[in-house]
Amino acid sequence: MSAMADGAPPRSGLFAITVKALLALALVLATYPLVRAFYGFEIDYNEGWNAFFQLRAIAGQPLYAGYSPLLFNNYPPLSFYVVGALGHVTGGPVLAGRLLSLAALASIALTCGAVVRQAGGSRLDAGLSLVTCLLLFACFATDYLGMNDPNMLALAFVTAGLALHLGGADNPARAALTALLLAVGLLTKHNLILVPLLITGDVLLRGTPRARLAFFGTGIALAAASLTLLWLLAGEAFFAQLFAPRIWAVERAFLFTTEILGRYQAPLIVVGLGLIAARARAPAGFILAWLVLAVAFGSFLAGGAGTDINVYFDLIVAPAIGAGLTSRELRERGLSSRWQAALALAINAGALFHAPLGLGRFAVDALGEMAQRERLFEADAAYLRAVPGPAICESQLLCLTAGKPLFYDSFNANQAMLTGRLPSDTLNGMLRRHEVALVQVSSERQHAPGDPGAQTMPARFVNFEDDVFDQLERDYVLDRVGISGRFYRPRSRGGPIIPSS
Repeated sequence: MSAMADGAPPRSGLFAITVKALLALALVLATYPLVRAFYGFEIDYNEGWNAFFQLRAIAGQPLYAGYSPLLFNNYPPLSFYVVGALGHVTGGPVLAGRLLSLAALASIALTCGAVVRQAGGSRLDAGLSLVTCLLLFACFATDYLGMNDPNMLALAFVTAGLALHLGGADNPARAALTALLLAVGLLTKHNLILVPLLITGDVLLRGTPRARLAFFGTGIALAAASLTLLWLLAGEAFFAQLFAPRIWAVERAFLFTTEILGRYQAPLIVVGLGLIAARARAPAGFILAWLVLAVAFGSFLAGGAGTDINVYFDLIVAPAIGAGLTSRELRERGLSSRWQAALALAINAGALFHAPLGLGRFAVDALGEMAQRERLFEADAAYLRAVPGPAICESQLLCLTAGKPLFYDSFNANQAMLTGRLPSDTLNGMLRRHEVALVQVSSERQHAPGDPGAQTMPARFVNFEDDVFDQLERDYVLDRVGISGRFYRPRSRGGPIIPSS
């Protein structure tokens, strides 16, 4: 059977129909975060935190010092400057960060297809990789898409570097550009080290002397220049904040990993078996190693307090690329398009099962829920504006929207107290002394009052320990409940709320 010009067999109709149908579904699901990006409510806790530093960056203010000691910045600096600059065009850094996140998603999906295409896959094989990437992100990482956070942008740079490396590792210019893209990715988000480590090992094992010299020379030069510049700009503060410890728990790692493996079991099993069968054809062996190590690396990171699904993004991109390589393998072995169509459905079975929920959520939100959330968020901000004095916001975007100075980072300050970098009663002391005019809380206590054993496993996100809720009950009064959570104001010693004027 002769092949078509694009490498697809002549009778690929069923496979083509399946890929196009999956693509249509993926595009509809991915439209949801695009629409949501233009609404003025908080999508995730990280948005306000990032916006604070993006505003500082574009104003020429230092990022790792010069503000409240109860605020912390443990991210590399590049995204703050990029998003801050783009914010001048979009009217603010939050929308800029959201749009960059979505542009990064498109880049990552296209890169997955490009890797398969340059490995000899057909356009349909590449299309399967692209659509699998979109579906896995749109179904299982919805809240991370179109969010003001640098992880997707960093991942776009790193996957672009991967595509360059796999497309010609022996080319010195390509090797140097690969090192540059990896460096930019790490300067955007520092936890994306698995792919750079794999590429480094691959260059050592398979690279020509010239390619090794270009890759390591460029990488070392960029690392030295970046570290020198960071030291000159921020000094020890950058390194102290970047490497600040946080609580790690094996129970958290186990629970989070089992949740993720259950969610991604279809692509992991099907693609894993396909890559084993195709391991003799490059780059299947590389992607298989990435897939296996991604489970181990993600499991380790998952044990850290405050980690989210982004630590498992390797388990989206690697199976997405592997999907196209597995489809290529079926074609090379002479199997019909029916087998490729079945493969596409099997890989995306979990996403297809989840899709009705995603479509329903999109419909409900688009028919008025998002507009209502925006109105309620602005109502919370208006209430906050009317209360004079300093405020602690668990939703830091709420404080920014209300024009309240940010001085307390609830998650990082809590970790600093738990690890001994701040006195353990730092926040409670402030509450006892009524130093805070208003406290906005959206999370719940970890244990029921009087039942410290009610929760035996550590929560993934803890911004306030139980003793903070006890302190609030003693010294503050619940004054409002809104979409952002509960609002507490100091009580007078006799009991009623202290007037705002």
